[in-house]
Amino acid sequence: MFDLESHIRVWKTHVYTARSIGPEDVVELESHLRDSVDGLMQQGLSAEESFLIAVRRLGDIDLIQAEFAKVSTEELWQQLFIPQVDNTSTRKNRTEIIIVFALAVFAGLLSKVPALFGYGDFDSHGLIYAQNASFFALFPVALYLGWKRTLPRRKILFIGSLFFVVALMVNGYPSRAPHHTATLTAIHVPIITIFLLMYFYAGPSHSSDTGWRSVNTRLNYIRFIGESFVFAVLIGLGGIVLIMLTLGTFDLLGIDVSPFVLSWMGPLGFFGLFPVAAYLVEQKKSLIESIAPVLSRIFTPLFLVVTVSLIIAFAITPHAAYENRAMLIWFDLILALVLALTLYSISAKDYHNTGERTIWDIFSLTLLIAAICVDSIALGGIIIRLTEYGLTPNKLAVLGENIILLLNLILLAIGYLKYVLRKSTFQKIVTMQMRFLPIYPLWAAVVVVIFPLLFGFV
Repeated sequence: MFDLESHIRVWKTHVYTARSIGPEDVVELESHLRDSVDGLMQQGLSAEESFLIAVRRLGDIDLIQAEFAKVSTEELWQQLFIPQVDNTSTRKNRTEIIIVFALAVFAGLLSKVPALFGYGDFDSHGLIYAQNASFFALFPVALYLGWKRTLPRRKILFIGSLFFVVALMVNGYPSRAPHHTATLTAIHVPIITIFLLMYFYAGPSHSSDTGWRSVNTRLNYIRFIGESFVFAVLIGLGGIVLIMLTLGTFDLLGIDVSPFVLSWMGPLGFFGLFPVAAYLVEQKKSLIESIAPVLSRIFTPLFLVVTVSLIIAFAITPHAAYENRAMLIWFDLILALVLALTLYSISAKDYHNTGERTIWDIFSLTLLIAAICVDSIALGGIIIRLTEYGLTPNKLAVLGENIILLLNLILLAIGYLKYVLRKSTFQKIVTMQMRFLPIYPLWAAVVVVIFPLLFGFV
């Protein structure tokens, strides 16, 4: 029943009430608390025992504020990578870095497995690599989180074997031209693997209300996925610069290293960045939680402008949305991003705080209403194309996804409306959404497992 993250949030709210302690100091203080909890849990204590002992060790707020007041903002970036001078902590951090590096290399090597079966040419067998990309990227992350959460080995092996079962099934299915079901598989398999990854993120489960079943755990996992994506993009951009510099340097020397870059440097760098991104998020959870609200507030108004623009465009040219298949796909992509942004915004809000409703809640509600309008337009276009051109795997998959999205958006909009009107709490929105999440991997499993059989693997 004990949920560590929710108790840390309550503790952090209490710390904020000490006026002499600034936000930067609270971030550093929370980092110390988390490090202490992790160390105690690795010694065999439960999450609740570790939390209580760690809080007691930190002592009274008034006694420690002088120490943390010495921490300046200029030192914040150094704290991301420089461990504290503590032998036990130093050894632990060194071991973790070695494990992350090994898993990053392992992720890159996994991407070479298709070549062992004669599918080394990416241009000719790109679909095979697309179907397996999520396994290459996320399975090493699952191993890292399993080690980080000190999951029992038998549970790591059991849940980890599900990755192999899905991979064997995906690669065991034949694929015939025009490869619609194989393409759908490549799109939907990541949804399944991301859901499996949540078990490793959740850690040991002591009851039906803890572990991956917990609403709080699922909410924290959404934030973890969002921040890992941000880190992965930033690291990826740096990797692209490194690759360009490598190609340019050897080109000046008259040496063509593009085969090495495409075959080894690129795959090792791309798939290896996912365990590294997960490590960075885990290292500085408290810093990440201070960034999440900022990002959500930046992008929510921007996405509102985009969705409203789509509605205006449809009002000007209503037939274009129904006749243009590419526009319907674009609509669905925008809707998926809107939902992802909404989930990220929910994870960034402290729903234990029952303070005033803000303008950002109004923005979120307006964005949801606009998204419902866009989804209704897209759904109408899909139905029209189904009646005119018949049933295909792509149309059926998109139809199911739009229905699920529309239902999800409506439930979210109703929840936000009640919350803004003070007829409900934000926690009810969170609980509803976290219980709705499994519907997405369930539909993805239907598309991956049943659609190829239903449509003859075409």
